[in-house]
Amino acid sequence: MKIKLSVPEYLKVCKAIERKPERILRMIRTEIRETVGLYLSEMMKLELTEFLGRKPYERKDCGSNHRNGSYSRSFTMKGVGRVGLKVPRDREAQFHTQVIP
Repeated sequence: MKIKLSVPEYLKVCKAIERKPERILRMIRTEIRETVGLYLSEMMKLELTEFLGRKPYERKDCGSNHRNGSYSRSFTMKGVGRVGLKVPRDREAQFHTQVIP
């Protein structure tokens, strides 16, 4: 994404940051937590894909175990804070992720 600002707009933004720096830092922390949560959730989905040996909605003759949705979990990371995750699961409860303890 590319943002174009004029000099007066840029100065206005800088002054707003100088007045309330905690506001911009809070926004950045929130964005980081959300991004980390999405990234870890996607890693676990890929891990389940590898475990099952097939992609979502792909049918093969390699067993009866299938995806069975996901459950929400929060995970606290040092320096990031509490991260919300979606942990995928399989029908036979054999899958255990290695991404998070």
